Amino acid sequence: MQHCTALGQTVGVVEAPSVRERRLAGELRTLRTTGGWHGKDVAARLGWSASKVSRIETGRIGIGADDLDRLLALYRVPGGHAEYLRRLVPRTRPRGWWDAYADTLSAGYANLIRLEAGSRALRCWSAVVPHALLQTPDYARAVILSTWELPSPAEVARRVQVCVRRQEVLDGTDGAALRLSAVIDESVLHRRPSGGDADPRQVLRGQLERLLTVGERPNVCVRVLSFSAGLPPVTSGSFAVLDSPVRPTADVVYLENKTRIFFLDGDDEVQRYEKAFDHIAGMALPVDESRAVLTAALERS
Repeated sequence: MQHCTALGQTVGVVEAPSVRERRLAGELRTLRTTGGWHGKDVAARLGWSASKVSRIETGRIGIGADDLDRLLALYRVPGGHAEYLRRLVPRTRPRGWWDAYADTLSAGYANLIRLEAGSRALRCWSAVVPHALLQTPDYARAVILSTWELPSPAEVARRVQVCVRRQEVLDGTDGAALRLSAVIDESVLHRRPSGGDADPRQVLRGQLERLLTVGERPNVCVRVLSFSAGLPPVTSGSFAVLDSPVRPTADVVYLENKTRIFFLDGDDEVQRYEKAFDHIAGMALPVDESRAVLTAALERS
């Protein structure tokens, strides 16, 4: 995934409401409809306007803790489910390191970084290049420069810096670090990046060494889908699944094409990508064999 190139790109999904806020809106809409309530009746019972109910359920406005409690009481939501919904209420977000790059980060890319920083795990399938969280600075620079829309040297430097800062989510102890499970197509290990003036062979060698080194971390699993494994169940490109810190299951999938980042958070779509990743992971080599393939590629490079 070439997310390091997306700082100035048009985004496919607006970052507000956030994935969490959109999920809360959908949950509230489902509770109302399954309970047999009409929006105007809810509004009348709570002293709201019908448009307020509609805007809350479509995510156009947020909902405060007090208003949420009134809805939960009206819908008679059980305690465990109610507590889960309360954890989805938008809170004032602390500033992140990415705010310092607001002049060059697109809204969608900033939202992606924020989602990564707030997630507990990430699973990714890399069909062309390693995920940005695994890239070396030299490799990230080559990816950025591989496009014909060449940015200025200063912009390239900032994009690389942001890519490196993103990787801080892999640091930490006592469960604070993001858990990363990556499956990489074997072709990625042989494709020499040609962007920029650096020696492509050395850039690839550095990237292979990085994959071997980061794969030794307890929170990182890097495996290879070998040529002999056949075609993966997803042939249209890379994808990543982010696991929410407040749900036992995945929260969002993100995809990327040349100009856009797409976030998918519908349960059915997310589950399909989860199943696809599980299938790809089942086809991939075990960790020890993957490391042997990486080592062999490094020796040949």
